[in-house]
Amino acid sequence: MNTDEIVSDIISLIHSTTQSNYIICSKVSSKIFSYLSQIQYKDNQWNDLNEAIERFDQNIDHPDLQQFRQLIQTISLCSNDCEERNYTLGRDRNTLTNSIDQLRDLLKSHVDLHCFLLAKLIQQQDIRLYLIDLMNLTGMNVGDEIHGILCDIVYLLCQIDPTFAISNVIDHPIASNCIRIIQTNIYSKGGNNMKSTMISAINLLTKLLLTGEIFPVQTKSQLSNPTFLRCIFELIENHRDENELITILIRFLLSFNLRFDYPHENPIILTLVDINGEISCQELIERLILLFNRNIDPTEHKTTNSIIKFFGDLCDDQVITNNMFLSDSNRRLIIEIISRELSNRSCSDEMTMGYLSLLELLLRNQIIISDTCTRIDELQTCFRFYLNSENCLDDNRFIINEIIRQHKCLSTNEI
Repeated sequence: MNTDEIVSDIISLIHSTTQSNYIICSKVSSKIFSYLSQIQYKDNQWNDLNEAIERFDQNIDHPDLQQFRQLIQTISLCSNDCEERNYTLGRDRNTLTNSIDQLRDLLKSHVDLHCFLLAKLIQQQDIRLYLIDLMNLTGMNVGDEIHGILCDIVYLLCQIDPTFAISNVIDHPIASNCIRIIQTNIYSKGGNNMKSTMISAINLLTKLLLTGEIFPVQTKSQLSNPTFLRCIFELIENHRDENELITILIRFLLSFNLRFDYPHENPIILTLVDINGEISCQELIERLILLFNRNIDPTEHKTTNSIIKFFGDLCDDQVITNNMFLSDSNRRLIIEIISRELSNRSCSDEMTMGYLSLLELLLRNQIIISDTCTRIDELQTCFRFYLNSENCLDDNRFIINEIIRQHKCLSTNEI
């Protein structure tokens, strides 16, 4: 790396962490180089310097720790004052707004830099009491914009300390407040501020869903309410140009869908059936197929592909939804994607089972001809390879044989 690259990297780092203008960043960078130019460091001295940096990072008097404490204490005070005045913010508005803006910026910088300096502090009982006061503000009359920033703050806290989501957030009314925020703003004319607030609330709900932990009964009921889910489907179909919003809504739906094992008991699938004819859900299906084609799972779930599960739930025999929402062209596209994926996957891979299971559901009760399945030859070759492999999982072998039993055209003489 040459000198110009080093200087550019340092200035960019200072800028990204401080958001200062480049003139200030350049001056700070010059100061750093001025100090370094006066010192002839040996290897052992660089090690001493690294240790000094680590001691500074672990110091309880670290400036970021002090600022974090100060900010959440101020926000807690505003929250308690607000509650005493019957949830009206009043004179604390500027103080609260400035404090939560600074807190969000501080937390975001730590998350962006993968710094977990605050993690141990967040786990302290006195700190968590302050953070409960902070979350309580989402149920008070402090304005939608502040509600959105508070959701952002809690989302960032959960990223820094994952235990915080499980131990403090899921059981707090903030989850119900997020649902209320979304429903309140779905038809709002508030523009970008309202959209930003909804995105923050949806992001936090999705983060909580992906913990896999059980929600309180009231929150679970609100999430499963057909009216709320209808709002989500309407948002997706009516805001096709809002790419960020739709991406986050789809991630929420996929994360929520992971919680249900049986499609006929799944409120998402049942709501889709109820709204058939009123809301097309074309945008949702097209986006999911696009993600599936790119092999992108927005939930990044470790064991289950959330898109395969969603399509599988749509095609399940217990709920007749595949013909409602998957057109013939949609079905052909999905089959082509599966065929391509199977050709590139190991027969001993458990994730392969998901692709085979979805293929079996898509082909069930369908007549296979070249028009409906353009990948017959490719599937035949793949099935032959799988079945002749000693490493093929028994479950994968069973699914392939079931597909061949239903569709003789997919069999070959070599199988």
